[in-house]
Amino acid sequence: MKTSFLLLACACSLGQPNSRSEWQLTPQLAPGQELVYTGACIEESLVPNVQFQRQYRVETLVFVLGGAPGRWDVAVMTVLSQRTPRAEPGGKEMKVISVRLEQAQVNAQGKLTQGAGIPLPPLSGPPTFETGCFVEAPGTRLTKSSMWEVNEDSRPPRAWQVAGLEAVNGVTCVKVIGQQQSPDWDRPRGDHTAWRRRDVVWIAPQLGVAQKVERTIEQRDPLRRDPTSRVIVQYELQSPLRYQGPLFEDRKQEIAKVRKFQEDAALLLKQPAQNRAQLDALLKKVSLHVENHAPTPYRKAVVHLASRIENAKNGNAVADPTIDENPRPVAAVGIGQRVPDFVVNELTGKQCRLSRLLGRPVLVFFYAPTGDTGKEVLRFAQSLVQQHGDKISVMAMAVTNDAEVARKQHAELRLSFPILDGGGMRLTFGVDATPRVVLLDPEGYVRVACTGWGVHVPREIQDELQRWLRK
Repeated sequence: MKTSFLLLACACSLGQPNSRSEWQLTPQLAPGQELVYTGACIEESLVPNVQFQRQYRVETLVFVLGGAPGRWDVAVMTVLSQRTPRAEPGGKEMKVISVRLEQAQVNAQGKLTQGAGIPLPPLSGPPTFETGCFVEAPGTRLTKSSMWEVNEDSRPPRAWQVAGLEAVNGVTCVKVIGQQQSPDWDRPRGDHTAWRRRDVVWIAPQLGVAQKVERTIEQRDPLRRDPTSRVIVQYELQSPLRYQGPLFEDRKQEIAKVRKFQEDAALLLKQPAQNRAQLDALLKKVSLHVENHAPTPYRKAVVHLASRIENAKNGNAVADPTIDENPRPVAAVGIGQRVPDFVVNELTGKQCRLSRLLGRPVLVFFYAPTGDTGKEVLRFAQSLVQQHGDKISVMAMAVTNDAEVARKQHAELRLSFPILDGGGMRLTFGVDATPRVVLLDPEGYVRVACTGWGVHVPREIQDELQRWLRK
């Protein structure tokens, strides 16, 4: 008889009341911890006299593989099931249509990252990779009505606000609400589909992750005044147990096996007709694993992959539904292109948004605080502020892993503009070396972009700046 080493301490702590008036929403994770979420997704038409609705079951597991202070390595698996046509109304006959398992990292602010980018929730249809249990929040303490914004690749920033405390199944949670919409949602156009997203997340302070998630995405077709469709996703935390010993190792090993099988299958599935022998060999390896290893909750990913390989081998392969969800790589903006709106954090913890600085030229520059060139760029920017005052804006992006060095330098140079965290916007501005200096016109279009520093750079910035200030 096997002994299960399940540590229930974190589960018990969830029920403890929390009457504090401020909170720091930092994930509190540990190796071997497994968060199990279950819920549903409904997609439906809102067009009058059109009856369309699909229902799905959504299950997401987050397993903590390991980590270091302020950072955890996790595996996330989402299983999406759909009610079969034979199922009776209210019945439970569901067919698994997608299983996706990925590895990622979570930092102390709740930000989830991955080399290829974390897929964003689709604007239409159900999510095949669900990570809404993590909410990226500032590293400072929050109070009721605290507000912050978070960047998302290819979409406008998402605005969050603390709504207060609310209990979910006996757990006192911090309720936060996120809002996001396309630029044309409030200004309907005849040539574009507009959308609006609203997230309501109840975060258990003891865990720093969601106890409950509700997300609604509405779309409005061109030439329409009202929403024409919506997708509603709802799920709750069922278990936050921590596993040790063999149960931890079994899960960790099966996750590693799934990832290896996925890597081996990726190229073969692109041309199944030419790779039938290799697919057959891979299928045998998968079957051998299933026969000789005890199943874990992540066995679903193995079985689903085996089904895809079998279909591909028999000529019945279908496109991987996860491909289109991956965010497209952000291309660096060039001369004459408009910079999309974004939010960055000041080193003091406050936030700075580009759109609030427009209406006047904006000097954006990335620099290394530890170099002499960085000091020269900072002094140049300060001279522009002293010369032109509030007729220009400055966004000083520090590229460093040591924020304290940048803070000390800011104080020593007595700068009148804040220092920002430049780590997240380097792709957008094409930063492959520092300093990188970019001048935006009052509408946010790039007018000057230079990498490196020499006598020509300040001159070029000054000349272009004068041209816009005269206007």
